[in-house]
Amino acid sequence: IAQLRPTRSMDVIVHLKSMFARHGIPETIISDNGPQFRGQEMKAFATDYCFEHITSSPKYPKSNSEAERAFQTVKNLFKKASDPYRALLAYRATPLSNGYSPAELLMGRRLRTTLPILPERLQPVLPDLQVLRQTERKKRWADAKCFNSRNRARDLGKLSPGDNVWIADAAEQGKVSSVHSSPRSYLVMGPQGTLRRNRCHLIPMPESGSECEQQQEQPPEADSGVENPPPATESVNAPDIMRLRSGREIKKPDRLNLWGKK
Repeated sequence: IAQLRPTRSMDVIVHLKSMFARHGIPETIISDNGPQFRGQEMKAFATDYCFEHITSSPKYPKSNSEAERAFQTVKNLFKKASDPYRALLAYRATPLSNGYSPAELLMGRRLRTTLPILPERLQPVLPDLQVLRQTERKKRWADAKCFNSRNRARDLGKLSPGDNVWIADAAEQGKVSSVHSSPRSYLVMGPQGTLRRNRCHLIPMPESGSECEQQQEQPPEADSGVENPPPATESVNAPDIMRLRSGREIKKPDRLNLWGKK
């Protein structure tokens, strides 16, 4: 976590270099599509430091949910803590649901805090990564199953290059040019140029030519020479009958009929 006043590409790169010097260079970095991550400077930095930079789907924060959730956690910590660095120390030393703290997962050792602890507990101990990954995989599968069941989530159909779609967030029509390497992400050609959008933003549009052919294939109705009878007109003075959803007629109580009218 680093505080950035200007959020230019070079400022972000300097802080990333500082983190890489302490913890090493990761294989993959996932970020949003902010202007500081889309420039040539970030691409050159990724090539120079030999890591893969992946951006999430534009206009779809759910695709970068891990970073969004971490930001929410840190934001809540800073709201309640008088000393932000001490709050971060306590968070990094607190065990998670899997039994290991963030410091143990990253560095393989526990952090010393203001709470009393035996010196033996501070010795480096690496967690069993195979068991940990299996446990995390089962937990994520159970969480995804509960979320999909609760929200009635379903997989949207895949799109192919050349399909006409309606871009919901841009309110314009486009055509799928290719499938992006990221899951459920497509490149779409529209009036504004080439856009990258998630599948939830793209609504398939029927081809106009197929609709015309279907209308032409339908034979016209035969003229029998007999005029259709005029529709029956309801009596103007007929009272409106109100019914329940089950079909039962609603009758007003007699106590409201003060003049004896029916």
